[in-house]
Amino acid sequence: MSWPGWRQPVRIADAIVSAFQRLGLESRFKESEIWRVWPTVVGPQIARHAQPHAMSHGRLVVHVTDPVWLHHLSMMRHRVVAALNKSLKASSVREIILRVGEVTVPAETRQGVVPKDDAAAPDPAHVERVEALLKPLGDTPFRDGLYRLLLKAYRPGDHGPSR
Repeated sequence: MSWPGWRQPVRIADAIVSAFQRLGLESRFKESEIWRVWPTVVGPQIARHAQPHAMSHGRLVVHVTDPVWLHHLSMMRHRVVAALNKSLKASSVREIILRVGEVTVPAETRQGVVPKDDAAAPDPAHVERVEALLKPLGDTPFRDGLYRLLLKAYRPGDHGPSR
């Protein structure tokens, strides 16, 4: 005698696939693969300056570090779309929308970054002056870039930015 509603056991992989299809999540799952393949598709140099931010209805929003990268990627957006779709084995991405925004660099793309030697590091007093100078800016998107610029502009013997 069989129980009402009893079904034959299935492999978990098959159950997950059918659940994704039943819930309409299969395309969303494929879209989420973009974040995984992005550094491989665009390469480490671009991945340090541009990262996917959101995906909706075939439109991929990519944040870039500055207007120079925005312009550079806008010139090659069609090639990036084609390479992403080829890597995903689907036509998930129809369009790329570029915006200047916050870019977090994943550890795997940081490997090519050569750390600066500590001999050229600014003294802590200079760092404090720069931080005090930038404190009124709060947490604006360009604050980090300005901070790095001011620290980079430091030369031993300078007294840093004046108050």
